[in-house]
Amino acid sequence: RSALDDLEIEFREDLSMIESLSKASDRLEWQSQGLPSDSLSLENGVIISRCARFPLIIDPSGHAIDFMMKKYKDQKIQKTSFLDKSFMKVLSGAVRFGTTLLVENVEKLDPVLNPILNKEIQRTGGRSLVRIGTEDVDFSPKFNIILTTKNPAVKLTPDICSRVTLVNFTVTPAGLQSQSLTRILKNESPEVESQRNDILRLQGEQNVKLRGLEEQMLREISAVEGSILDDDRVVEGMERLMKEGAEVEEQMAKSAEVMTEVQRAISKFAPISLSCKELFVLFAAMREISFLYEFTAASFMSVLESVLKRKEHHEVDDPDSRLALLKTALYREVASRIGRGLKDEDKMVFALLLAKLSTGKCALDEKKDSLATDDITSMIEEAFGSNFPWQGKGLNNLRDVTFNDISSMVPLLLCSAPGHDVSGRVEAMAKAESKELAGVAMGSSEGYQIAENFIASASKRGTWVMLKNCHLCTDWLDETLVKTLQSLHGTHPDFRIFITSEISPKLPTALLQLSDIIVAEAPTGIKASLSRFFSRISSDRFANSVQNRLYLIVGWTHAVIQERLRFMPNGWSQQYEFTEADAIHALDVIDSLVSDSCGKKQNVDPEKLPWEAIRTTLCKGVFGGRVTDDSDQDILDNLVNGTFVPDAFNVDFKLVDVDGAPTLPEGSSKDECFAWIDSLPSHNPPTWIGLDSAAETERDRLVAESVAKKYDEVKAALSDE
Repeated sequence: RSALDDLEIEFREDLSMIESLSKASDRLEWQSQGLPSDSLSLENGVIISRCARFPLIIDPSGHAIDFMMKKYKDQKIQKTSFLDKSFMKVLSGAVRFGTTLLVENVEKLDPVLNPILNKEIQRTGGRSLVRIGTEDVDFSPKFNIILTTKNPAVKLTPDICSRVTLVNFTVTPAGLQSQSLTRILKNESPEVESQRNDILRLQGEQNVKLRGLEEQMLREISAVEGSILDDDRVVEGMERLMKEGAEVEEQMAKSAEVMTEVQRAISKFAPISLSCKELFVLFAAMREISFLYEFTAASFMSVLESVLKRKEHHEVDDPDSRLALLKTALYREVASRIGRGLKDEDKMVFALLLAKLSTGKCALDEKKDSLATDDITSMIEEAFGSNFPWQGKGLNNLRDVTFNDISSMVPLLLCSAPGHDVSGRVEAMAKAESKELAGVAMGSSEGYQIAENFIASASKRGTWVMLKNCHLCTDWLDETLVKTLQSLHGTHPDFRIFITSEISPKLPTALLQLSDIIVAEAPTGIKASLSRFFSRISSDRFANSVQNRLYLIVGWTHAVIQERLRFMPNGWSQQYEFTEADAIHALDVIDSLVSDSCGKKQNVDPEKLPWEAIRTTLCKGVFGGRVTDDSDQDILDNLVNGTFVPDAFNVDFKLVDVDGAPTLPEGSSKDECFAWIDSLPSHNPPTWIGLDSAAETERDRLVAESVAKKYDEVKAALSDE
């Protein structure tokens, strides 16, 4: 229509591509076969029925695949995929006998299909042949192939697109609004929804009948020889048809009147369905600030279903109050579910944007100067109240998430900061719930096969599977795991799959869209860092008390290095990629240097330890190998040279020369080391890591500025929508 407007070509307002290119009877039949009734689905139904090339259907929800299976049921349609070992045999049989073949999970084309898609038919001696692999197969003109994928982010090459008809069933905001309204009506006012469906069906049947009468009248007229008025039979027939047509039109007018009443009843639910659309658009806009935020229509509908199942708003009789409660519950559920998949900063951004959608205004639009994170928290609480779950329902609610928020078809993806392993939380929960959990560390070809076997078995038996460290195998995730998950049908309801991974831009978009995500950022502070580091050291390394003392100093140094990263650019001038692997490597270096210098003695004079070699290796190699700035190197040198000294074995040795700084424990056994770590405060002042006491305030200001900047970015993306 916009193109016609631009060309200044007049057109009817009721002009419809769907009406022009399909019959009402066809559309009724499609809907009876499971095609959704929204305009996008009907347009796609028209395309599928008229396409000259074989279709490739993008269908994230699976509704279109179900529709195609019912549509071609009488043609003995078969479902297969490129992963099927008998694919070639099934394809050859379908081509030869003229049946319909539906191929799932098509993201890259198997070259064997090229001659079929290009319709390279050879005619020899009255036979039509097409080459499949190495043999020529008789080609039936009734053969049909339908290619499908559930991945809405699929990247199709121009070569593929030129040989198929692309049909995209990815839900649009308008489509989601329509679906949400239907679902809300079924729950809140089922009698109105039933009446609406009956009238829509009746109107469709009336349109079909009227069209049939018109066609019958035209046939009668065209069959007349000579003057129409001389043929009494035709005149009587036309009078009868006109009378029937008038009756149908009268029925249609009555249906329209009833439909007007129904629409008036439905209109009170329009605001909540509009809120659903606005939330869905906000989900899409969040992609502006991180690759990790891939929220789909299916995930939103899951949130809506969860809200509608609750009874709180059912206890209120007043319709307006019920809808207000429903909207409040929807925003709370969205905040708790989506919030758990966001980083700490971005939780504030999302909550502020929710406040703007809910109330039409946001305090951040008015105050941007001298902003602190406490101000932002106050803005959120002012909009929603102090108990609003904007932080998300995450690791601390892992049991609730596992049993109530996800299903056997939805993986739980636990994304964490480098070095922060959350698999122990899943293992502890499985043990507490007496659930069988099969875990496998990914990254090797052996792990891939084990993982596939575990999933195949557990999905039938209803047990749990955990795939660990999946950031090490992103290609396998994309090429195998995503397709395996999309192909799962009829899984045991108790089946759950957990995936742990570091936050990585290489994680496949399709997996992010399939999964429910919990982002587990590592707790901050020296105590938390030391606890994580010491939990990774194997027990057999704590045999020597001298080396245990050195391990504590390594842990402290690593914790200070990590903590300074939070205070960029004051802590370090650049975002260096220091990891726990560096600190573990430092332990190996110390073990080697101490062994070479002192052998395997249990009691060694601290003065005789190779201090200079340890300091140089750590400053120039282990930690210093990542540092590129001279001023940062000076900071690292001072940190290492101030702690790796013989005085570190003294009882009153301070790890940093400031008031209130911790001193190392008197003994260095394993238990004493862990007890000392537990005795540290959860929050440490910036002076412990060599920064000014005002550094915390400065960092808070930078975080608030970052939140405000991201808020503006997402708001700009929303205005573009």
